[in-house]
Amino acid sequence: MMWFRERREVKARRLRLSEVADSIGARFGVVLKEENTGGAGIGSSPVSLVIVTLRPGFENEIAQAQIDAAVSAGYTRPPKPPCGKDRGCTFRGQPDLPKLTIVTYPPGERISFFGPVPEGQTGVIISLS
Repeated sequence: MMWFRERREVKARRLRLSEVADSIGARFGVVLKEENTGGAGIGSSPVSLVIVTLRPGFENEIAQAQIDAAVSAGYTRPPKPPCGKDRGCTFRGQPDLPKLTIVTYPPGERISFFGPVPEGQTGVIISLS
């Protein structure tokens, strides 16, 4: 019966991550991938949700809009500069909010196996754990 309770807790955690994703607009744009990971079995990794999107607009504007959405949902604003090329913007987990990482990719830069980001678009990877 232990596995049943564990499975129920993992399901509840995944649901909570999805609710937070909705509250910060993580699925805005074209969703290329959405994946839940972790949480199953003994010694498993933490439950997490990763959402990869393409959004119309410039990288700095998209990053700032996503940061503003996170702050509106209750996250503490990160110090300036909040994000930069080749690095993410991480918000520490809080009692009622999971850890959040935002990484943006400008046009022409490759997002894993999705290929290069098209002109006029910004690639965004949101990770919640």
